[in-house]
Amino acid sequence: MASRPEENALVLPLRLLPLTSALAAPALALSLAKAAEPPAACAAPQPGQYLVVARGSRAGVPVGRLNLETWQADGSVRGRRFLRVGRSYSASSYEGRWSSLGGCGATVSRGDAGPSSQLLLNQVGRPRVGLTMAADTVVSERWIHQPDTACTATTLEGTVLSDQQGFNAEGANWVANAVIQREVWSNWGMAGLAVSSYGGKAEVAAYQGRFTQEDGCLGRIRQQDAKGVTYAYVAILRSDGQGYAYLQTQGDGLTVALLNREET
Repeated sequence: MASRPEENALVLPLRLLPLTSALAAPALALSLAKAAEPPAACAAPQPGQYLVVARGSRAGVPVGRLNLETWQADGSVRGRRFLRVGRSYSASSYEGRWSSLGGCGATVSRGDAGPSSQLLLNQVGRPRVGLTMAADTVVSERWIHQPDTACTATTLEGTVLSDQQGFNAEGANWVANAVIQREVWSNWGMAGLAVSSYGGKAEVAAYQGRFTQEDGCLGRIRQQDAKGVTYAYVAILRSDGQGYAYLQTQGDGLTVALLNREET
């Protein structure tokens, strides 16, 4: 009996299916082999100055930290540390050593001045992320290269945005908060709007403030909002003009933040 046209249409795809699978198998094997290859090696750790923004907790108490750290070609380190643990704030200078861990890793030790850090590098050998290594401590670090450019009143002109999380002390407890900010800088001054969430309760407040330069890109910020509340921070400007970091130094609030310049 002659077959119907629709029967022939079914036979052809069924016969081609094994051939299609056979052609796909080598491509799949090649894709898996590429995925299994180790990533390209990073360059050796690069000397230079770095801004470190760190936050986490120590024994259940919130921690915020800023470092301005310089790595020398001989492996030596010198830096300044600004640390907030709970309500306690301190600032100090220190020396240490950096070394390569091979591949894309590095470590920096700071002796009695503070715990060491384990770091991962980017492709050109600059540290980008790290972890603070100390007992009862869970702190992550963001590393930003500071080009050899002077910070001036025009370094941070324009609009800066932030998305940050912090804590407020309520008796013996620390309660998480979140804040978003938009501020405009001009000649070391800033004016902005902050929207805050405290346990889901929203607050909106306009504020004004000023950066006081102390040493290069390092300085202090003092702000006051429309409700008359004053805030004090130690701040480090990014020398590339792309933003700044600050650490709250007083009161029952603890916030460490990295604020980014808005792209135009």
